[in-house]
Parts: sequence; C-alpha cells; structure tokens
Amino acid sequence: MACIGAIRAPELYRNFAIHLFIMLPAALTMCWIATKLDAAWHVSMQVPFAWRAPVGLGLIGAGGFWVWYVYGYLFLSGGGSPGTHVDGGPTALVDTGPYTMIRHPSVLGKLAGVIGLGICFGSKVFLVGFVPVLIVYSLVTNRYLQERFCDARFGPRYAIYRARVPMLVPRPSGVLRWWNDQAAVPDGAPREELSAQPEGIALEFRGYLVGLALLISMFAGVVWAFGG
Repeated sequence: MACIGAIRAPELYRNFAIHLFIMLPAALTMCWIATKLDAAWHVSMQVPFAWRAPVGLGLIGAGGFWVWYVYGYLFLSGGGSPGTHVDGGPTALVDTGPYTMIRHPSVLGKLAGVIGLGICFGSKVFLVGFVPVLIVYSLVTNRYLQERFCDARFGPRYAIYRARVPMLVPRPSGVLRWWNDQAAVPDGAPREELSAQPEGIALEFRGYLVGLALLISMFAGVVWAFGG
C-alpha cells in the first residue's frame, strides 16, 4: 500500500512535469542544433532510422523507467519529492537502495535517455560532443546546487554520506551494499537531520533553467561559428 501511495502522490509527478516540459524540449532543441553541425560537417549516421529507432527508443524507455524508480524510492524513503522546488525535498537522508551505491542515480537514467535521443536523431555531434558537456553540466549542478541544500538540511550526516558514496560512478563496495540491503552511513553517525526548508531553495530551480538556457545558447553559437 505504501508503494501504491507513493506512485499516486502528485508531488512525485510534479517533478516529472519539470523534465517533460523543460528538460525534454531542451534536449530536443540541442539534438536539432547538433544535426545542423552533422549536416555541415557531413558526419551524420548512415544507419537507417528503422534500425536506430528501436535502440534509441529502448534507451529512452529504460532511462525513463530508471528515473521513475529512483525518484519513487527517494520519495517513499525520504518523505518528500526529489525536487526541492516542488515541496521542499526529502526530510530524511536516503542512503539505502540505489542511493547507497551513488549519490545521484537518476543521472544514469537521464544519460541513457539523452543517448537514446541522439541515436534517434542520428547525430554523431550530439553523442560525441554534446553529451559529454551535458554530463559535466549535470555533475556541476548536482554538486553545487542540489548538494548544498543537502548539506544545509542534513549537516554532518550528509558529509559522511558524500565521503562514502561517489557521485556517479559506483564502486564495488556500493554495489555490494545495495545487494545486501545495507545503508551507506554507519549506525553510529550523527543524526542531525533537519526538517526545516533551507533558505534560497528556489535558486536551485532557477539555476537549472539558467544553465539549460546557457547550454542551448552555447551550442547555437557553435553552429553559427562553425556550421558553415
């Protein structure tokens, strides 16, 4: 019943709405921009769309399912939406399940999705040039936007969690913890978890929007400068 309740909770899907109506159009725009460079540089994929589509759509579907799973897990275990801009974010530190392996497991699903999108568009420039930039953007915003609020909310406990759990690339020890259903933070660690909403939380969402706009502008500038 708890799982069904989490799946039906509107706060969870408000966060998905951000991805559907902001991040997805932004990714589609970036793919379209990349195809302009593909055409100018004559590096478009020669594989027919009928062959690319199953692979690309499969990655998009798998990535979307993974994001739904980890966000649902965070919502159910943390007592709040993954998006701090929706309801203030989780009120308890989640260091079990996929979050005992890496700090931002949803990034793996988003990465699979954008790679699938690039395959559907048949854009080598997007896959080889744009995707690495998007990964760096995601890592920077997660570390310096999202995690600063985690530091403010969970204090020393989050510092211990960050020291033990990598951001994106899992370690064998983390995979083993998930397999054994173990938490990342030891039982004796301080439990200074704060339910108060940190100040300036709206800046996180605005920061993401500004970053996406800058990325699109940068990629468009590359087309203008080097697209011929």
